[in-house]
Amino acid sequence: MTGSDSNTRRAHGRDATYIALIEAAEMLFGQSGVDGVTTREIQEAAGSANKNVISYYFGSKEALVNAIYRHRMPAMEARRAELLEALDRSGTGKDLAALLDAHYRPLLEQTDVHGRHSYSRFLSALHSGWGHTRLNVRQDYQVTETLVRRMKELLPASVAGRLEHRLRIVYMMIAAALRIIDEHQAEHALSAHHLFSEAVHMAAAALRAPLDPTTENPPR
Repeated sequence: MTGSDSNTRRAHGRDATYIALIEAAEMLFGQSGVDGVTTREIQEAAGSANKNVISYYFGSKEALVNAIYRHRMPAMEARRAELLEALDRSGTGKDLAALLDAHYRPLLEQTDVHGRHSYSRFLSALHSGWGHTRLNVRQDYQVTETLVRRMKELLPASVAGRLEHRLRIVYMMIAAALRIIDEHQAEHALSAHHLFSEAVHMAAAALRAPLDPTTENPPR
């Protein structure tokens, strides 16, 4: 067990301070990126006067990033399981757009106390060396892995090997739709679902798009 893992396990009871720190970090990382936020800013946003509170609960910023995943992913996984089961019952469990909808709909349904899609914003901010942390936890959530595997099986062999890269690209399309939804919260809720659905169908088309023939066999 690493030191950071040990510190995170101190919060096994998930007390109010632990949750406040995670949600403050999620919000701030989503606004400014992981490297653009200091631990002191997180501590202050969480309403804690203890300058060592991040170190006490998490040990490091990377452990805090992983804790945000662990905070959100169980509910995401449970919802994806419900959606996937519904797809299989309806006979649409091998439809690419339907699988993408099941994969990303939990992000549409998650909002913070301000009605913003805070987890999606957090995921969008994971660049410049932080993107690898997503792979640290995904294998622990088998429904999510099943959705990704089924999507890969539906793609032409020529593009299936690039699924991980393509999922990152199409995720940014979904995230952009959620950001637009956040910016127009006053509009009728139905508009949000229509915009999300449109983004999912655009993402399905992008995922299937053939390779550019000029890059399929790059010169050696």
